[in-house]
Amino acid sequence: MGNHSTKELNEQANNYLASESVYSAIDAQKKLGVQSYLAYIEADSFIGNPYSLLGRVIMIRKQEGKCPSSINDKGFISEFAPLPITGIEIDENSKIEQPIKRGSIVVDKSLSLQVGFLNYLSVEFTKDSSFSLMVFDQLTGLVDVQSPSWQTGVSDWLSQNTFLLQDPDVCYLYAVIGLVQKNVIRKKYIKLDAKAGGGAYGVNLNGEIHTSNEDYFLDVRFGLTPVILKSPSFNFQLPKKDLSAKMGVVKEVKKPLINMIDFTMKHRNSVKYSLPNEDELSVFSAIDKFKPN
Repeated sequence: MGNHSTKELNEQANNYLASESVYSAIDAQKKLGVQSYLAYIEADSFIGNPYSLLGRVIMIRKQEGKCPSSINDKGFISEFAPLPITGIEIDENSKIEQPIKRGSIVVDKSLSLQVGFLNYLSVEFTKDSSFSLMVFDQLTGLVDVQSPSWQTGVSDWLSQNTFLLQDPDVCYLYAVIGLVQKNVIRKKYIKLDAKAGGGAYGVNLNGEIHTSNEDYFLDVRFGLTPVILKSPSFNFQLPKKDLSAKMGVVKEVKKPLINMIDFTMKHRNSVKYSLPNEDELSVFSAIDKFKPN
């Protein structure tokens, strides 16, 4: 190999190796089946049971007094909140029966910085290096948000975690309602230098040989579908119950007293009923164990 110049070797490569090129950011996202609204994380401890990510709540705190502009901003650390949303049900129809191959691409450092899913590779690059990737969707899953258990779980979580909702240093809180496990098979290549020699395997990238002596590596990334519970401009609030709903609670707690008021529709044509005034409500508020929701 040392008897030939790098230029000559590249010319020979163009005769025998199909030339690869680096995709644009938009085309790379389409090729790999990644979406900008998903949050992509590394969580190896969940590989044995990825579905346990569903219902988890993730928080992002301020860095140097500033909040990120989105949940995918680089330089901000994502953490799991202490408590998940419990009692969720998984939509069985959302699961794929077998892995799906998304595609193969070549990635340089510039592309890795433009596509959130590829950001983790940016620290792996060295001078004149690139990666070839093959990406598979290993599994998918969605929370059944139409189930009553979802609304109950969210309500319970919000009431138990007001300290996080009110913490000014917590910028984002989001619940995971969907996931896709993406398996990435990658190999690193270095631009050929005829004087230095090359590796055993090569690719033709934009007319120049890149070679590799490395083995293939497997990376696992989880794409999370978020439901925002808190952001710098939004804080989720439970809907307030109306007065008649609160009176229903009183009726269950103190039946003898509440019997003075009839909330049913019977005899409504012959008897005139009215809700209690403020003085009467103050009496109800003093009843032991009465806690308006």
